[in-house]
Amino acid sequence: MKVRWARFPLIAGAAIAAGAMLAFALPAGASVSVQSQSPPVAAVSLGKKATLDANGAVIFPTVRITCQPGSVASLSVTVTENVGGHIAKGSITQQIGSCTGSTQKFRLAVTPEQRAFRKGVAFGQAQFQVCQVMVACSTAVDEHNIEIVKK
Repeated sequence: MKVRWARFPLIAGAAIAAGAMLAFALPAGASVSVQSQSPPVAAVSLGKKATLDANGAVIFPTVRITCQPGSVASLSVTVTENVGGHIAKGSITQQIGSCTGSTQKFRLAVTPEQRAFRKGVAFGQAQFQVCQVMVACSTAVDEHNIEIVKK
């Protein structure tokens, strides 16, 4: 009997190990194609470059947004740049009529408040707020350095 009881922990341990290996080896479930999924509630992507125009009086960053059809949305972009030790900052907010469910591209005119923008590196922030009727609102943010380039 001693031999039988000594084998039980070994057999139980081997069964648990085999079950764990089998669980990790098998696929977790059916995969779903990204194209078949519905669009996100709110997604925003600020471009890496903005075009300088009118001697620094305006820059044009590109923003891509995606939201579910029928939602209403608002897009805000702020750009801040160090120009000779002073801050050039501008922002714009645009209402998006109705979301289409597809990615939409916008080229927004951002005008500085006090100092002109210049060619160089700036910091850009895009904030996208989406409200679904009778449900709730969601906010997506994309912020990173952008390059201001001449036209």
